[in-house]
Amino acid sequence: MDTSTYLKELNEQLNQLNYQCNIAAWNLSTTGRDEFAAQAEHANLEMRLFLADKTRFETVNGMLAAADLQDFERRQLTLIHNMMVENQLDKDMLQQLVSKQIALQGITTKFRGTIDGKEVNNKQIEEILRSSTDNDLRKKAWLASKQVGAVLEPGLMELIKLRNESAVKLGYADYYEMSIQLQEFDSTWLKRTLETYRDQTNPLFRRVKDSIDQAVGKRLGVDPDKLMPWHMSDMFFQEAPRTSDLDLAIYYENKGQHIVEQLATQTYDAIGLDIRDIIARSDLYERPGKDQHAFTMHVDNKGDVRVLANLRPNETEMETLLHEMGHAVYDKYTDMTLPPVLRQPAHIFTTEAVAMFFGRLARNPDWYKQIVAVDDASFEKLQAELPVVIRNQMLVSTRWITHFALFERELYRTEKSDSRLWYKGVQDIQYLNVPEERLDKPDWAAKYHFAMAPVYYHNYLLGEMLASQVDHALRARGKGQILTPEGGRWFRDNVFTPGATFPWNTMIEHATGEPLNPSYLVAQFNY
Repeated sequence: MDTSTYLKELNEQLNQLNYQCNIAAWNLSTTGRDEFAAQAEHANLEMRLFLADKTRFETVNGMLAAADLQDFERRQLTLIHNMMVENQLDKDMLQQLVSKQIALQGITTKFRGTIDGKEVNNKQIEEILRSSTDNDLRKKAWLASKQVGAVLEPGLMELIKLRNESAVKLGYADYYEMSIQLQEFDSTWLKRTLETYRDQTNPLFRRVKDSIDQAVGKRLGVDPDKLMPWHMSDMFFQEAPRTSDLDLAIYYENKGQHIVEQLATQTYDAIGLDIRDIIARSDLYERPGKDQHAFTMHVDNKGDVRVLANLRPNETEMETLLHEMGHAVYDKYTDMTLPPVLRQPAHIFTTEAVAMFFGRLARNPDWYKQIVAVDDASFEKLQAELPVVIRNQMLVSTRWITHFALFERELYRTEKSDSRLWYKGVQDIQYLNVPEERLDKPDWAAKYHFAMAPVYYHNYLLGEMLASQVDHALRARGKGQILTPEGGRWFRDNVFTPGATFPWNTMIEHATGEPLNPSYLVAQFNY
């Protein structure tokens, strides 16, 4: 069989298997029902067994070695090869890998922490940490957010060791190294990029963190030097607490339950990207048994793009929906005539970059003027104060990402549930005081991504770097404006439509005129 015919059949088979995985995962996430957990496990195993087929793998490798292979075919074969590599395992090990991850997903979907014996969900915990001035309640809420860590940690460590065992069988040092290589990165380059960003932002973040501590200490009546993680505004210090009396809640509260999706629709309309069909297919509001996280899924790889969220009328959820719709429009506007394996972003971090570019708008004064239509007096106040808000947020979130990514690297390297190493990063990178009583508790394991999105988190930092580079490119083309129809066309033509036709570095250089350049992120918020 010739390469073109073989690839056509292989693409169709993979797409059907991928659909079965996605629809089962969607049903599980929207209901939490055991029957869908079983379907998800079965579908994932079927996909992995298909990718594990030795004859098929040898055929793909043989075609990749052909001297007369066209670039378009080589790209498809390379992506399929990279999907196959980690599945070249026996059925028993594949079954264990799938079963253990699905079991952990079931725990994270159903688990609810408790405060004084009463169950609370993550949204309730977040609301307490965001707004309460009761320091005892804040501590209880923060501790409740960590309770799932102790439940997940034993199974998670088993899964990490099994992932490593599988990677070693395939000829890699560990699962982390295998994943990085299959993501088309060099691990030395990635570690250096993370550490360089950390070092470059140390002085600025020290200044930002000191200003945050002063404001939080004053608001909560706590000595700034004695602030603890529960005095921050979220479970892992991913979000920057308020440092002024600027109240963005007035633009969301009492505006109706659907204000966030309405503003998101207006935002994407302004740049010429229609999200109404995506919203119609999505599951956007809270209910019992539903996954408490937010994500985007291209269910059938033919245009059925959906978002799962748990929206409330506040600026955090505004950022979440703008972010997720960034993923969604990337998927929607990819050229659907491409072979299915190319109907995906050029890389994980390029779709994160688009999502982050749009998510940042929720703290952009120009967005409030253009989309929310605030009056002149409000706009002047936003212009004066929001740049500090977004700077603080970017520094807090990127330092958190750096901490997580460096810890995860060591987690796979050592196979140790090292809570003290986790809290060392909390102290040295996030500049937080550490509660002594938690030093030996597996609080790190409470973070969803360790179980469900392994060796992924570094892509968030690379995404922020590319988001700043995209911002720079659009402003240069739009005379300082970013939400314009011309900007939407730029996204469609240069980023979305090509899908994964080109490697990430080629796509970025073609779209922006230069390779990935981390200096744009450092420069954009260095004030």
